[in-house]
Amino acid sequence: MRQSVSEQDQEEKESFKLIDASSDLLGVLAAGITTANVYHDVSALFAGSVGVGIAHAFRYGLNIVANRLAAREKARVGVVYGLATHKIQERLDNGETPRTDGFFEPDVTGCSAADESAEAVFLTAQKEYEERKLPYIANLLDFLAFTPGIHRAMANQLVRLASSLSYRQFCLLALANEPTRMNMYSETYYGSTGQEAASLVALLKELFELYQQHLIEIEGTLGTISRAPTDPRSMPLQNLLLDRVGDLLYQGMRLSDLPPSEYADIVSTLTRRR
Repeated sequence: MRQSVSEQDQEEKESFKLIDASSDLLGVLAAGITTANVYHDVSALFAGSVGVGIAHAFRYGLNIVANRLAAREKARVGVVYGLATHKIQERLDNGETPRTDGFFEPDVTGCSAADESAEAVFLTAQKEYEERKLPYIANLLDFLAFTPGIHRAMANQLVRLASSLSYRQFCLLALANEPTRMNMYSETYYGSTGQEAASLVALLKELFELYQQHLIEIEGTLGTISRAPTDPRSMPLQNLLLDRVGDLLYQGMRLSDLPPSEYADIVSTLTRRR
């Protein structure tokens, strides 16, 4: 059902309140993007005709979560909403068009895959205490809106994975696609002791979890079960590769934008001889 102008104005005002609540966190997490930028993009998305399906999905998701947010939760959702809107409007301004493969079409429940994805992303943002993850989670919304062929189940899986992984695992996924991984090796891990050993094993366990979830693969082990690592300390780090779902998540969250300085300590830990 088409909304009245007054309803749209009210929703735009509510969106601005959400952006206001996120202004401090937005400034920390997204250098160069101001609340004024986001106000402009929200207004453009609500008023435009090209991104109407995206605007509907955002309204749907926000209506689900907005009335039950504490102050910090409101800031988190506001950051994701603002950054996603900014990126989507940027793509629309550049002449890109949202996908037309049914992603924005409602099913028998009246809910589209886009509506469901937006709700899932905003709910994820609400509870995300590792706030450094938020800009990358926000990237999923425009990725899903403009990338045809990603069906509802896969979209939901990508959001679930983004929610379940730690920020350090985001860094490990970025590292798996980075040439510096070739300098890492694992033959002396058992020589570590004390707190150093505990820190190292904890890091390797996070890496091993990515392997167990088939987000990373080990070059040379595909189809060779006997060579597959069975223990976190047996990971051949120089042979890391992104698996298919891991690569899709890497693309969707744009982990290529993650600065190498964010995982420099991981590289240092994994390349240190013992």
